[in-house]
Amino acid sequence: MNVVPFPQAGSRRRLGNPIEPPPALGGTAPTAADRSADDTQEDRRRMQQNLAAFLLVAALVLCGAWMIDRLMAYSRTLTCIATGHRACTIIDPRHLPSR
Repeated sequence: MNVVPFPQAGSRRRLGNPIEPPPALGGTAPTAADRSADDTQEDRRRMQQNLAAFLLVAALVLCGAWMIDRLMAYSRTLTCIATGHRACTIIDPRHLPSR
């Protein structure tokens, strides 16, 4: 059995910037003066993305509910036709032409 040695010194990476601990571990917390216009713009963008995601989810839920309702109606109609009945559709008087 052959063992191939791998050099240990070349495999370690050097970090370019030192890592600062979070405020809970003794780092400095940013103050209100440190927040720049970029931070407020980022917050505004995030809120817009959250609103867009909420509207998308709401639209998907509404479309899903409508599709389930339509599939149930089609299923009832097909069951009625399969049993041999002749008057299987429910006529909605709102859709009849006016006299």
